[in-house]
Amino acid sequence: MQLWEYIVRRLFLLIPVMIGVSILTFGISHLVPADPARAFCGLKCPEETLEQIKLNLHFTDEYGNEEPVWNQYSWYMGLTDEDGDGNPFFDADTNLGSSDQGSSFFGMDFDSGGLLDGNWGYSLAYKKPVVEVLEQAVPVTLEMSFGAILFGAPLGIFLGILSAVYQDRWLDHVTRFIAIAFVSLPIFWLALMFQWLLATQFGICDPLFGTEGGCFPQFGRKPPGSDFPTENGVIDLGNVGLSAMFLLFASVAAFDMKVDGRLSKIKGPETIRDKIAVFTIAVCVLLSALLLLYPPWSSMEPIVISEYEATGLYTLDSLIANPVPEDKTRIGLFVQSLKFLTLPIVCLSLATAGGLLRYMRSSLLEVMNEDYIRTARAKGLDERTVIFKHGVRNALIPIVTILGFMLGGILGGAVLTETIFSLPGMGMAAVRAIILLDFSVIMGITIITSVIFLISNLVVDIAYAWIDPRVRLG
Repeated sequence: MQLWEYIVRRLFLLIPVMIGVSILTFGISHLVPADPARAFCGLKCPEETLEQIKLNLHFTDEYGNEEPVWNQYSWYMGLTDEDGDGNPFFDADTNLGSSDQGSSFFGMDFDSGGLLDGNWGYSLAYKKPVVEVLEQAVPVTLEMSFGAILFGAPLGIFLGILSAVYQDRWLDHVTRFIAIAFVSLPIFWLALMFQWLLATQFGICDPLFGTEGGCFPQFGRKPPGSDFPTENGVIDLGNVGLSAMFLLFASVAAFDMKVDGRLSKIKGPETIRDKIAVFTIAVCVLLSALLLLYPPWSSMEPIVISEYEATGLYTLDSLIANPVPEDKTRIGLFVQSLKFLTLPIVCLSLATAGGLLRYMRSSLLEVMNEDYIRTARAKGLDERTVIFKHGVRNALIPIVTILGFMLGGILGGAVLTETIFSLPGMGMAAVRAIILLDFSVIMGITIITSVIFLISNLVVDIAYAWIDPRVRLG
């Protein structure tokens, strides 16, 4: 089976899984013995207002009778014909929230349609559509979670390799102690310690580096009152575009040397062709660094290729922002975004690194005792080639599966991390929705999390086939 056929097949299989997740989550959330409309409206809410809210949320019918759970699910999914045209999909906006009673509770727009129509419902906790809540919360959690994976996974794998190579030596004992510490220490304790040590005037930054108030920000995603570009942006051939172009030239020159087997001579080129390639790589990398580190060095106006709406990922939006606030540069905004993400990412990634370290150590030790490793050594291959080309690649096969499951653990740990660092992500939104019985937000976050899990499993299966040629997709 071709790779694209396998991906399409798996994507189609996501549909029944997501239907099952929606039914299960909706059923469990609506079995809670509580009244979300009353929790939102308050104890002194007039009965006519409460009844109107329940009608708008499809908890009751127009006669005040409670709707069965399956009917409520049908309304939520958009399987009910609201405008009476015989088609349950793409219903017109019937403006269910309009009223002339003058109550502030009726200022909400309960649009018709359901999830299949693109309407995720209305949030009682945030007093706005769930789509707007998710557009603000999901990028925060994804930016932090994938940053933790990108930092924690290489760290854990590298320390695991060192621990296995130097088995039962002092380096092995130190790395295993680090792994136990990373896994055992609670995330909230690590977050508080990092805040105390690195983000306050009572920590180690001020006396060591001469800073005031710590090395890193303590809360939020940006400085208070800052005008961060979140409206729109462009992909242009300015500083960032030219930098990427020079890096592309350097990559092409390096790939040319690799194809001919001359990449090992990059440190000591002999032929004129090798010298030209090495000179090209060095100049392109230098120019790329200058363009990134010193944007005023190139003052050319942006040549717009395409425009885009803000993604909510500050690290990305900062690099493609247009216009850039006064006295700011794109690289400066990017560094600012990284500073606010550093402590949350480090807290989440340490637990990931600790778990991967232990798994990688045991997996590599098992692989290094295989017959093909002894055969490789008998052929006269150097130890580095034996370890990295024959040992590590085979030891990574079970690690790929573990990484897929660890993504879920990071999303779970993000609840505490987001709360401590005041990051408005899915964790904080979920906690607030649970406390205020905001079923629509709970459903939205559950569906988004399920999609992330399923896609990560698909990526794991594809990576399996890339790492191990014996694996066949089917």
